[in-house]
Amino acid sequence: MERAKLTTLAVDRAHRSGKPLLLSDGDGLYLRKQTRNGASWTLRYHFGGREHWLTLGHYPDMSLAQARIEARKARVLLDKQQDPLTVRRATQAAQRQRGSFRELCEEWYRNEIIGRGIKHPSVPRRHLDKYLVPKLGRTAAADVTAADIAREIDDLEVRAPTAANDLLRFARRIFAFGVRRRIVPANPAADFSPRLDGGGTERPRSRALSLGELAQLFSKVRETPSFGTANAVALKLLLALCVRKGELLGARWEEFDLDGSTSQGAVWHLPASRTKTATALDIPLVPEVVGWLRALKAQDTGGEYLFPKRRRHRRARVPHVGLDTLNVALQRVKHGLPPFTLHDLRRTARTQLAALGIRREVAERCLGHQLRGVEATYDRHDYFKERRAALEQWTALLIETERGESKITPITRARDARISHQLRITQSGRS
Repeated sequence: MERAKLTTLAVDRAHRSGKPLLLSDGDGLYLRKQTRNGASWTLRYHFGGREHWLTLGHYPDMSLAQARIEARKARVLLDKQQDPLTVRRATQAAQRQRGSFRELCEEWYRNEIIGRGIKHPSVPRRHLDKYLVPKLGRTAAADVTAADIAREIDDLEVRAPTAANDLLRFARRIFAFGVRRRIVPANPAADFSPRLDGGGTERPRSRALSLGELAQLFSKVRETPSFGTANAVALKLLLALCVRKGELLGARWEEFDLDGSTSQGAVWHLPASRTKTATALDIPLVPEVVGWLRALKAQDTGGEYLFPKRRRHRRARVPHVGLDTLNVALQRVKHGLPPFTLHDLRRTARTQLAALGIRREVAERCLGHQLRGVEATYDRHDYFKERRAALEQWTALLIETERGESKITPITRARDARISHQLRITQSGRS
């Protein structure tokens, strides 16, 4: 080992001289000055048959005594056959990962979503996995800027304005959480608003498919082999059962009584934990729907879900088929119809129930909606039998539409026809 040569005074004089220099302190430690104002402590060593120079710190921020301590730590690693430079890079990478935006997102999700028992945790999870984490996950949380947030929103606001607004809301909540926990110094999304920077003011959608459009959709689905049998069944079930996409795709076989073992007949017991209203709902299953479900079960390999996961994915957060799977499959169908979403199918079903003359309270309960106001306080009837009759008529119309037929008579017209017939009988009896 070389004897130490430098002194504090010599180092200070060398630094103030302003001249480039390389001074040895012994045993590989050097004071290197390459610019007029910059000087650094550097350790020269050999590892793996190659020469390396490891910067330990900058003078005067790091004193001569501190530099000797850091050099000694590096030599201990060399004695253990470890490259100090490799160890440093691994440590820095681990520190960046711990303080990354991904880590902040996960901590927010654990505490604010799962920890608080949010009703539908899959919604924020989906925005994290699909938008925020893939683009910004590796960036240090404290380094995410307002410009980064703006780029994410700009990518979405035209093609998916509602998703852009949701993404902005989640980003603001994530960084607000980070500020409260002293993880980040400020909230880069705080000054954004959905109206000005996101997808704009959200207005209720009004899109509902006509029977003609449904017939065209079914026809084009049949002409698209890649759409798949399971997706085709899911599409018809969404319409026939009037349920939400998440409720159907997350359904377990144990929730279904296809044999009608009780006086209710065949029924789907949708648990409160999976409904938007947090209220359990018994959904009548008409014979045609039972047939679709039995055909679906015949293809099953004994799994828990009606629609099991089709492929493994490291970011998959649900144990059943992904919530976007049906959307993606539908995008491949060249149906030629004006744009619509899967949620518009619920509005389509509600519209057609009204066209069939189904009473408002029955139609609302078919969609799992709660009655409102005083009516909800006093009307505790579940309308199960009425809903079964309504869904039988709606499913029959749906099947005929799929076949390109239309023979179903709406309830109002059938009732009016019966009244007219009774009037004619009464009048003829009087005459």
